[in-house]
Amino acid sequence: MYCFVAEAQTAAFERRISAMDSASYNNPREKLFIYIDKPYYRLRDTLWLKGYILTASDHAPNDSSKIAYIEIIDAAGTIVKRVNPPCGLGMFTSYIALSDVDFSQGQYLLRSYTRYMRNFGDSLFYELPFTIINPADEVWKATMQQLSLVDNRLKLSAKVSAARSSPAVQNPVTIRLRSKNRSLFKAVVIPNAAGEVKIDTLINETRYQNLAMEITGADNLKLTVPIVPEQGTIDLQFFPEGGSFIVGKAQRLGFKAIDNSGRGIAVAGIIKNNKGTTVTGFSSLHHGMGIIEITPADGETYTAVLKDGRLVPLPAAEKSGIILSVQNARLQDSVIISIDGSPDKRGSMLWFTAACRGLVFARGRILLKEMPYQLKLKRSDLPSGVMTCTVYNEQLQPVNERAFFAWQNDDLKIALTPHKPVYSQKDSVSLTVKVLDKDNKPVMGSFSISVIDTGQVAISSPNQENLLSYMLLSSDIRGHIEEPYYYFKHPASEATDALMLTQGWVSYERSAQPFPYSYEDGFSISGKATNIFNKPLAGTSITLFGKAGKENAFLLDTITNDKGAFNFTHFPLYETDSISMVFRALNRRGKAFNVGITLDEPDYPPYTGKAFVSPLFNVLLDTTVKKYIAAQDSLVTQMKKDGTYLKEVIIKGKATIPGSKNLNEGGGADQVISESVLAKTPKETLLDVLQKQVKGFRMGTLRKSTVYRYMINSNMVRFIIDGVDLEFFYDPASAASSMDYLNYYKSQLMYFSAEDIKGIEVMNTPRYNSAYRTHFLTISELMNSNPVTVDYSFVEITTQTGSGPFMRKTPGIYLYKPVFPFIAKQFYSPKYTSPDEITPYPDFRSTVYWDPNIVTNDRGEAVLNFYTSESHSNYIMLIQGIDLKGGVGVQYAPLMVK
Repeated sequence: MYCFVAEAQTAAFERRISAMDSASYNNPREKLFIYIDKPYYRLRDTLWLKGYILTASDHAPNDSSKIAYIEIIDAAGTIVKRVNPPCGLGMFTSYIALSDVDFSQGQYLLRSYTRYMRNFGDSLFYELPFTIINPADEVWKATMQQLSLVDNRLKLSAKVSAARSSPAVQNPVTIRLRSKNRSLFKAVVIPNAAGEVKIDTLINETRYQNLAMEITGADNLKLTVPIVPEQGTIDLQFFPEGGSFIVGKAQRLGFKAIDNSGRGIAVAGIIKNNKGTTVTGFSSLHHGMGIIEITPADGETYTAVLKDGRLVPLPAAEKSGIILSVQNARLQDSVIISIDGSPDKRGSMLWFTAACRGLVFARGRILLKEMPYQLKLKRSDLPSGVMTCTVYNEQLQPVNERAFFAWQNDDLKIALTPHKPVYSQKDSVSLTVKVLDKDNKPVMGSFSISVIDTGQVAISSPNQENLLSYMLLSSDIRGHIEEPYYYFKHPASEATDALMLTQGWVSYERSAQPFPYSYEDGFSISGKATNIFNKPLAGTSITLFGKAGKENAFLLDTITNDKGAFNFTHFPLYETDSISMVFRALNRRGKAFNVGITLDEPDYPPYTGKAFVSPLFNVLLDTTVKKYIAAQDSLVTQMKKDGTYLKEVIIKGKATIPGSKNLNEGGGADQVISESVLAKTPKETLLDVLQKQVKGFRMGTLRKSTVYRYMINSNMVRFIIDGVDLEFFYDPASAASSMDYLNYYKSQLMYFSAEDIKGIEVMNTPRYNSAYRTHFLTISELMNSNPVTVDYSFVEITTQTGSGPFMRKTPGIYLYKPVFPFIAKQFYSPKYTSPDEITPYPDFRSTVYWDPNIVTNDRGEAVLNFYTSESHSNYIMLIQGIDLKGGVGVQYAPLMVK
C-alpha cells in the first residue's frame, strides 16, 4: 500500500480506512455474471446459461450463496419468468424454455442476484438484455429502415412484401397512424421498384397514448407496429473532472450524448461563452463520449452549440473548491494524480485514498502548501480494474472523486485448437482447450463454451460484454457500457478516459447496520401452525409430501417449535421445476381438527427499472435481428433445395388463455371459456361455472362402479389447475363412502370463484386430450382407458395468480407449488455415423454446441467433441471461465465449415 506522507495520519482517518477494508474482508460483496449461449432467440427456443458468483475484491469463486435467482422481465417491466438454480463453488447452470405461453416477440431483460446481494441494493444486480424473435410474425413482411415520431414529424421508410422473398411493387399500400380506434393519419402509397415506401409528414396531434403504425396492402399484407413519440433526438451532458469546475483553472470535462434508446450517438459542435465568443470545439471519440478542456473565467457561463443548432448549458463554474485530476497516458510508466484548488484553499489539510474493488490501495494526508500537489502511482504496481481516487476535507467528507482504468493484461490465456482446419456438414469436431495464466503456467479451472452458427446468429461486435469485462469494468461503473471489451484493447486511450469521466463509479460504502439479508445456504420452506384462534401450536407434526414431475416423489417431516414455527431444508433435486407439495399438520393427539398452516411466502425484490421504450420498434430496426430474419429465409431455401423442408401449418382462429399451461402445441381445446365470459358472473363458484358452461358436465358413475365422480358426457374428468393435477392430492385409502371422491373435487372446485380464474380449456377428443393422457395418466390408467370405451376429459384451469390449487382454508392441509431449484438438463448434441446419414428432421441448430462445465486438468487442457450441423455457414466459438485464484479468461475463435 502507498503511504505517501511522513506525518502520522489522524486516528479518525485510520479508523475510516480500517472500516472500509474490514468491511470488504468480513462482508465481501458478491459479483454475479451470467453467460448465455447467444444474444437473441427464436420463440420456443431454449436459453442456456452458466452463472458465476465471484468475490468482488479478488474475483475468487464465492461459495457462500447456495441459491441464485434469475428473472426474465418483459418490455412493460413485468417479471414473466423466475427460476432459482442451486449453486456450488460459486457457479451454477440452468436453462429457460422460451415457450409461446410465457413469451412473445420482443426485447427482454435477464436479471439475476443472490439474497445476500440485496444488502447492496438492486443497482448492483446483474442485468442482461436479449431479444426473442418469431420469424413467422406478420411484422417481418416489412423490413423497417426508419420509423420515428419527433416533434409531431412522422418519418417512415420500409420495404414491404406479401412474402419476404418478393417485394410488393405497384400495389398500393395504406399507411395509418392510430391511437386505439382513432385514426390520426392516413396515406396511400405506391412502393417503388424496390418495394420501398417512404413517409415524411407533420401530424397535427400526438398527445394520444397507445400509438401504432398500421400498414395494409394486397396479398394479405397487414401489420401493426407500436410507436412512441420521441421528445428529442439527443441527450448531451457534461461532467467536470473530479466533480468540480473552478474559475481560473484549466480543467477537463467529459461529455456523453445518447439517443432516446440510451445508445451513444456521435456529436460535434462548439463551446461559446455568454458573450457569444467561441471558446473551443468538441467532437465525440467513441459511442457519443469525448473530452474538452476549458479554463473558465470569472463571470462567464458556457453553452455547447450542436451542429443542428441545439443548445446545452455547461455546469456553472465556482469560485472556490478543490480540483482532482488524473493523467493516465499510455506511454507513461506512472499514473499522475494532481490535486489543485482555488487560491483560498492554499494551506488546506486534505486526505486522499485510491481504492480498487473496495480495498484501499493508496492513502495519505496532503497539505496544500504548493499547488498543484502531485502524486505518482507506478502503473506496474496497480491491480487491474477501476481505481477510484477520493479527496476528503478536514472533516473527512468526500469532496472530489475520479475513476481511472488500469489493465495489466493479466487475464487467463485460452487457446482453442480444432483437430483440422476445415469441417464439412455432420462432421465430427475434436477441440482442444488450453489455458495458461499470466506467467504461462497451466491452469486448472472451470469454463463454458458456446459454438454458434454465424449464418443464423450474427455476433454484433467482438467487444460485447463478457465475464472479464464485467468483473473488471462494467460492475464498477455506473450505467450501461456499450462494447465494454473495447476498453481492454485500448486501456489508456482518450476514449477510456472519457468513459471514466462520464460514467463515474459504483460506491462500495457499507452501512454500519447489520445486513438484513444473510447468505442463503440452500432452498428452504418455512411456516407456522396455528389453532382456530390464530395462536401458535407447539409440538405439532408437519409432514410434507412432494411430487416432482410425473414419476418422482419425496417425503419430509418435522415438528413445530415453541412458537409454532417450522422449517424444511435439504430438499432433493430433480431435472424439473414442476414440483407440487402437500403440507399436512396433526396436533399432539394426531388430529388435523382446528390446525391451520401458513407458509412464509418468498420475498422477491420488485423490478424498479424503466420499461423499455417501444420494444418492437427497437427489434424491427436492429441490424443483427434483420440479418437473422434474412438467414431464416436462406435456411428455408436451402432446406427446400435439400428436400428437407416441411411446410408450416398455420391454424387460425384458435382461442388461447394468457398464462395457460396447455400441453397442446400452440394451444388448442374442444371448448374454451374466456375471462370475458367469467367476468359476467364473478362471484359464482368454479363448480357453478363448469356446470353451466361446460357442455355435458355432470356427476355420475362408471359402469359397474359405485364411486361418484365428475364426468363430461361419458368421459371421466381430470382437473388441472395451473399445470397441477388435482388427482395427485387425493388419498383413496382414506375414502369412507362412494361419495368421498366426488366430495374431494367438490371442495376444490367450490374454493375458487369465477373472478379467480383467467380461463378454462376443455380437452375431450383425442386431438386435444392425447398429450394430457401421456403426461398425467399412470400406466395402469392408460391401459384401462381408450377413446373407444372409457376415456378421460381434461379441464385445464388457469388462475389469475398462476399459483396452482392453493387451499389454505382446509384444516391441517396446505397445497403449494413453489419456484423450486432444479438440475439443468444436458444440451442435446446429435451424433452422426457419416455425413450422408439421413435423419428424421433437418439439423439447423443455431447453437451448435453448448457445454457449461468444462474442467481443465493439471496441464491446463480439456478436449471437447461434437458434430457440425447441416448448415453451410461458419461458426464462432466463445469460451470464458475462471480458475480458483481469481483468474478470469475469455476467448473468441472461428471454426471453419465448408
